[in-house]
Amino acid sequence: MINKLIWTVAAAIWIPCMFCLLGGAFTYRENLPSGLYNRYTLTMYKTLPPPPKGPAYCDFLKAGAYALAFSCSGKPPFLGWLQGGEY
Repeated sequence: MINKLIWTVAAAIWIPCMFCLLGGAFTYRENLPSGLYNRYTLTMYKTLPPPPKGPAYCDFLKAGAYALAFSCSGKPPFLGWLQGGEY
């Protein structure tokens, strides 16, 4: 019983960590009264420049105002950083 609990806790920690390391992001969309919206993107990479200089994120799993997103180019951001900032 304890072994299953340990595996469950480990999976709950490592799966989101690996998702973020590979370039995944958690996003929140706030609709404004003007009809526009603010989109907040939470990634592991704090210093990424916003698009068009940085990577653009495309949602792939939505749940209301929240979504999981990945780089639209399909490349993790650390590869762009290793290539001298070519995202």
